[in-house]
Amino acid sequence: MSKLHLIVEGEGDASAMPVLVRKILNANALDHIQITRPQISGDLRKVFKRLGDFMGYGLKNECPILWVLDCDDNIGGVVGCPVRHVENLRLAMQEQGIHQTQSVEFAFFTKEFESLFLAEELALRDFYRLPEALGIDGDARNRRDAKGEISKLLGKSRGYKETIDQAKIAARLDLNVCRKVSRDYRHFEDALLRLCTSK
Repeated sequence: MSKLHLIVEGEGDASAMPVLVRKILNANALDHIQITRPQISGDLRKVFKRLGDFMGYGLKNECPILWVLDCDDNIGGVVGCPVRHVENLRLAMQEQGIHQTQSVEFAFFTKEFESLFLAEELALRDFYRLPEALGIDGDARNRRDAKGEISKLLGKSRGYKETIDQAKIAARLDLNVCRKVSRDYRHFEDALLRLCTSK
């Protein structure tokens, strides 16, 4: 495999996800794999409404697809359950007659992608030069609105800017720490490597 297509939720993800994906590929001697310009799908609600459109566009790239989403929306009574959402997405693909010609993996961050920054806080502290004495609430990563939680840490002088900050923090992430502190990250990394090492 020499190319991977990314589908992400928002503008910030479109800049940050390629950075994180390349970091993982480099760490696994998969530098030869090219990444397409990320396709932006919007949140999970929009994905279910326009699944055929998004998948059709992705499949035109004729390469495996990694679709990364937040999992904090209530869809059909299902909230924060990646397993159920993946099952429902695959079922919707069948029902809509979407012929899957390439491998597709869905990777969910149970709250938001930025929850990973609150879990692997060293990258966050380094980027914003947060004082060591400033404590980060261990439950913050489990609450909705990780972006707001990060902005609270910064005080009134500065807020978290998704399209500017997200990629820069992602570049600082320690992958070994991410694996230890985030199950969502482990699932994401596993999905990526499955796609990139399958024949």
